[in-house]
Amino acid sequence: MRNPNGFGCVYKANGNRRKPYIARITTGWDEETGKQLFKIIGSFASSTEARNALLEYNSNPYDLDNAKVTFSELYEQWSAEKYPRLSQSMILSYKNAYRACKPIYDMQFILIRKPHLQMLINDSSKTYSGKERMKMLVSQMSQFAIENDIAQKDYSSFVDLGIKPDKTLKRIPYTEDEIKKLYKSIHIYRYTDTILMMIFSGVRPSELLLVETTNVHLTENYFICGIKNANSKNRKVPISKFVKPFFEKYYNEAIVSGSKWLIQNTEGQQMKYSNYNRDKFHKIMERLEMTHMPHDARHSFASFMDKIAANKLCTQIIMGHSPKILINSVYVHKTMEELQFEIDKLEQLFNFNELFSLIDNAYWRNDFQFLTTAPPPEICHIKVG
Repeated sequence: MRNPNGFGCVYKANGNRRKPYIARITTGWDEETGKQLFKIIGSFASSTEARNALLEYNSNPYDLDNAKVTFSELYEQWSAEKYPRLSQSMILSYKNAYRACKPIYDMQFILIRKPHLQMLINDSSKTYSGKERMKMLVSQMSQFAIENDIAQKDYSSFVDLGIKPDKTLKRIPYTEDEIKKLYKSIHIYRYTDTILMMIFSGVRPSELLLVETTNVHLTENYFICGIKNANSKNRKVPISKFVKPFFEKYYNEAIVSGSKWLIQNTEGQQMKYSNYNRDKFHKIMERLEMTHMPHDARHSFASFMDKIAANKLCTQIIMGHSPKILINSVYVHKTMEELQFEIDKLEQLFNFNELFSLIDNAYWRNDFQFLTTAPPPEICHIKVG
C-alpha cells in the first residue's frame, strides 16, 4: 500500500550494512528544483522496524535532532545535571550501572525499547541490587529525556528483574574476646585500630575514611562525618575514651605529613573504601582468624549501646539514623554533652586500663609487621567467644 503524501518512506540502502533499512520523512520542497527535502529518522536491521519507526514518528512527531542523541550522549547530559546534587557513593553506584549498559551506548535513546533493556538486564552479571540500579539509571535518564522533549515514554518500567533473592547477609557483632584480640594485635597489623574506632563510634567504614582533619576536634572531643541522608550528613560524633588515643595518633600523623585526611593511605592520600576493604580489613580478619564484614563494627556499637540501656534517641543521633518517633524528630533535641554521656556508658562493658595494657609499645612507634606474616602465638591463644 502506498504511503500518504508527506508520510515518508522506507528504502534499503546499497552495500553490506548491519542496518540497511532507512526510514525517512519529507520535510518540504526545494523552491528552485521542486524536489522533495528529506530527513533520516534512523537506520534499522529490518524493514518492519523501519516502518514502525516511521509510523511512530507520524503518530507523534518529534524533534529529529533530539532523536539522534545516543544513550551515552544522554547520560553525559543527565549526569552533568544530576551528579552535583548526589553523594559520592550514589555517583559511584550510577557509574557502575552505566558501565553495565555498554551494549547500548551508541543506540539512539529514542529507539531503545523494552526488549533491548530486558536483554541487557538478562545478560548482566550484576547482582539483583546491581540490576535494580541499572533499571533506576535508565528510568532517571528516561524522565530527563521526556522533560527535554527527547523521548515520550519510559520503557524501563516494563523491565522484569526476576525474583528478588532472600537476604542472607548476617551482621555479627564483635565479642569481648575479639575486641581484646584487636587491641593486642594493634601493633602488628596497620589499620587494626580503625576497626576499633568504628566499633566504639558506630560510624560506617566509608564515613570514617572520608573524615578530614579539619573535622576532628580533639579538645572538644568529637568529630564530624556522615553520608547518605540529612540526619547522617555533617553530624557530630563524640569520641569514646576507648579510641581517643587512636584519633590523636592519626590526626598528628596527618598534620605532620600534610595530608587533609585523618585515615590516609601510604601515599598520604585518601584511603579508598575498596582498597581498605580488600587490602586491609579482610587481610586483618584472615590473619586474626575472625569472620566479620566491615559493617559489623557499626552493628557491634548498636548492640553495645542497647546492652547498656543507652538513650535510644542519642544512639540514633550518633549513628545518623532518622528518629523513629515523630515527636523526637521535631521537638526533642540532644546536646553534645548528652551524647558524650551516653557513649561513655560503654565503660560498663569494657575496662579501659585492661584493654590499653594489651597494646604493645611498638604501636606508638609505628613498628608494624607485614600483613603476610602470621599472628604471633600469644595473639592466637586468646580464646574467641
